[in-house]
Amino acid sequence: MNISQTVLISLSVFFSACIRDSKEKLPDVDFKRTDNTVVVRMESDADRLNTLLTQSQYGRMPSDLAQLNLMTYNDSLELIPYMVKGQPEIKDLPNNAVSYTFEMLDEAVWDDGKPVTGHDYLFTLKTILNPKIEGVLGPFVEEIKDVQVDAKNPKRFTVVMSPKTIYSLEYATNSFSVIPQHIMDPKGLMKSIPLADLIDPAKTEALASNPKIVEFAELFSSPAYSNDPKYLVGCGPYRIESWTPGEKIVVKKKKDWWGDKVVKTNPLLTAYPDEIIFKIIVDPAATTAALKNEEIDVTNRITPEDFLALQKNKAVSDRYAFHNPATMAYYCIPVNARNPKLADKRVRQALAHAIDVDEIINEIYLGFAERIASPVSLSSPDYNKKLKPIPFDIKKSKALLAEAGWKDSNNNGIVDKVINGKSTELSLNFLYAAGKETSQQLALLIQDNAKKAGIDINIQAIDGREAIGRWATHDFELLSAGRGIAPIWSPEQNWRTDADNRSGFGNAETDALIDKIPLTFDSKKRREMYHRLQEIIFDEQVEIFLFAPKDCVAIHKRFSAEPVSNSPGYAPAEFKLKK
Repeated sequence: MNISQTVLISLSVFFSACIRDSKEKLPDVDFKRTDNTVVVRMESDADRLNTLLTQSQYGRMPSDLAQLNLMTYNDSLELIPYMVKGQPEIKDLPNNAVSYTFEMLDEAVWDDGKPVTGHDYLFTLKTILNPKIEGVLGPFVEEIKDVQVDAKNPKRFTVVMSPKTIYSLEYATNSFSVIPQHIMDPKGLMKSIPLADLIDPAKTEALASNPKIVEFAELFSSPAYSNDPKYLVGCGPYRIESWTPGEKIVVKKKKDWWGDKVVKTNPLLTAYPDEIIFKIIVDPAATTAALKNEEIDVTNRITPEDFLALQKNKAVSDRYAFHNPATMAYYCIPVNARNPKLADKRVRQALAHAIDVDEIINEIYLGFAERIASPVSLSSPDYNKKLKPIPFDIKKSKALLAEAGWKDSNNNGIVDKVINGKSTELSLNFLYAAGKETSQQLALLIQDNAKKAGIDINIQAIDGREAIGRWATHDFELLSAGRGIAPIWSPEQNWRTDADNRSGFGNAETDALIDKIPLTFDSKKRREMYHRLQEIIFDEQVEIFLFAPKDCVAIHKRFSAEPVSNSPGYAPAEFKLKK
């Protein structure tokens, strides 16, 4: 979901979702494997397996089976209790603050049998806020101002947040997994550090040189805490057994896992497989071969061509079920409005009219996508349905360019204009991540059609990490990208003028809307503001919205399993072996 930060921007990349047991009987075919082990194909290796430090979807996929959040989203995208007793007690406080009181499930324990408590939650928060630890979760806990653990019942604790926003409960419960204080900090180094000091910017600089802060940060940031199964512990159903970089990550179901005792009342805690193996297969052709050989049980992101071909292969279709779930992501073309050639929104609109998105969907993605007009999920009630995707219209594109002062003065087929006293042709560099065939095909189609409007597109394949860096530092003109979509649209990070605003969008009106939205609890009024902000984003076209892709997922038929709407499109812990 994003050439940059797909996974962690969407606050919860998770596996938990209610899956309906399939009533299908086992096919009358011989399977190569009949064991209760799910082999998951991962298209890239993890960066690390520390749940608080990983910046990769592939690091979270295994770690999310070992650690749990307080609450999570079900398949209907409702935030519901996960390892706490029911919804929290909510109390409004002065100065637009709010408190949430939770109680951990009585059964929730760590691997050594010690109870999961509010002290562990507090320790996890302190770890995220440690100024010497480089993580990505800090922005999601900025609203947390205090954590009070009940002296008589440590499983009961209160989280105070300010200001109160529509995201407060999400940030308090689903932005991070809880880790064990007594295992991760055996010396108690963080115990004596007040949370108030970690929150106070005035004290952060002094804390950075605190010996306890430094010692713990070095320990927590060490390779052992990201790679060694001894430290990759949690209260989830699985234990990380091994990681062979570039090859596989193995997790095994814990014996006598506490969640099995309460799964009937909390189905999100379902964990059927005895073992889950994340097998790293980068190449699409190798993935297809692995499916044909029954070496893997589930994979997403099958290329559309391979997906259709596999369905026609009887030997494969007898053994695998094929699904096309919607994804919580969208593809777009970011446009750098800070660039003088692209500063006029009419030029950006002309670019949008010069892109045949329907052709891209049909020719490259074989129809497995839906057109979009804003960065909000199509299934969300906050999506502005009045906005219609910009049609492919070369005549309109030329008219907009002419209106903005661009014309082909030397008859070379490329429009030009005098900018800062110098004749400048509308020649634009288009960046895409090398090795992505679909991105290359997309770039070629855009290049071909843009030329008809008098726009010269120079396509350039670069390393994916370089593309991320150039997008983040505004060193681009056009690029191929994607973003993840959170269950609740939070425009602060990507669309506020003083935030991670990569295309130069925004003004006083949009900043005011972005500031008011999270403070507006009247859903009707909030939706009006959401819709107005989308209208402005659509008009400015600093991101040319292309489509929301549909995933191509294959799941082995020896398991009862359904796809889910959340990344990665399946929930391996809920794969139930058919009898």
